[in-house]
Amino acid sequence: MTITEPLHVLIAGGGLSGLALAQGLIKDGHICQVFEQDADDSRKVGYYLHMNADGGEALRRCLPGDLFELYAETSRRTYDRRASIVLDDQLRELSSQPHLGPPNEGERPHTGVHRRTLRSILRARLGDSLQPGRAVAGYRETPDGVSVILADGTTAEGDVLVGADGIRSAVRGQRLPGTAVIDAGVRGLGVYGRTPLTPGLLEQLPPQLLDGVVIAADRKGSRMLIAVYRPRQRPGDAAAAIAPDVTLEPVGDYVMISCSVAPGTVIPPAPEWTAGTPAMLREAMLAAIEGWHPAARALVAGVDLDSVFVIPFGFLEPAPPWEPSRVTLAGDAAHAMLPTLGLGANLALRDAAHLLDQLSAARGGVVAAIGTYEQEMRDYVYPFMRMTMDHDRQFGGGALEGHDRNASASAG
Repeated sequence: MTITEPLHVLIAGGGLSGLALAQGLIKDGHICQVFEQDADDSRKVGYYLHMNADGGEALRRCLPGDLFELYAETSRRTYDRRASIVLDDQLRELSSQPHLGPPNEGERPHTGVHRRTLRSILRARLGDSLQPGRAVAGYRETPDGVSVILADGTTAEGDVLVGADGIRSAVRGQRLPGTAVIDAGVRGLGVYGRTPLTPGLLEQLPPQLLDGVVIAADRKGSRMLIAVYRPRQRPGDAAAAIAPDVTLEPVGDYVMISCSVAPGTVIPPAPEWTAGTPAMLREAMLAAIEGWHPAARALVAGVDLDSVFVIPFGFLEPAPPWEPSRVTLAGDAAHAMLPTLGLGANLALRDAAHLLDQLSAARGGVVAAIGTYEQEMRDYVYPFMRMTMDHDRQFGGGALEGHDRNASASAG
């Protein structure tokens, strides 16, 4: 089948890759439906999101011009250094390494975003194309199309189905049933929170904490991820000036932290949290960084307790090549990886842009276009998947790995 008219693309999942793909499909004149299991956008999914040229240029491809401008202007101010930086527990630099990804230069390079702001931009103007509260449970494929089966028992018909439904993807479970999720739990990092960046706190922070994405570590195995968000323009001001029809919730300057907890701390599953759980976790983080630089302790002590949540990490092993069909995968559904190199979201957005290119330019048929996308995706992404499994050597030039060796030697 040669594509001569707009495609009707069904998308399972309203995360970053699914929403970006939807924006791009509409931009290119196609029809799409995004089925998202969450009924609203209130679930905590993170705060600061590192952006590189893979993700940023994918947004340029997928978004209308004014929405891309809105993303760029609500991004973090340009870093003094574009590097992954490792500090010791007194916040002295141990090593650094340039951020992974393509060249990212110019007067306004891609830096980082507030995740909810980016999600609001990606959801803008989708209208009835976005269908929240409707999860895809499975699908049936025919020579001429795909029928998705939703959790409520209804169905929808289209030309293509894209599984962008995350690490525990129902679409991947049917498409690649041999691919298992490997649970990594909460190890070292995984308890997240947001600390307001007040003038008083800013005065306490050493300048290197504002340089880029930072991990501090001690010789006992405790770690702390630090990422500062100060936007080029306030989201509300930027939206009013650039895209007045888009509403962005206010967000003040903050520092996202993810910190170890003291050994033996029991972190209950999210459904079992009580009103006291966030404060318990804050105390466990403070115990883990006893004796650290006062600024590190101030960041933990000042965390907004309402912002605290836990992400149990998981990842996929790279799947062997598969035969293409009208059903494909994007983002975490295809290549979920450990998050600490800041690549997952960027590669998910890259998937959206490259799949869009193939679908919109297809001349040999939709299945051939999907096959080209899938092979290129595997070639590009799989090496990064393997790199994230060796995080300590890859982040900041290996200082974390050296810290762990020294800690083991001291313990011996």
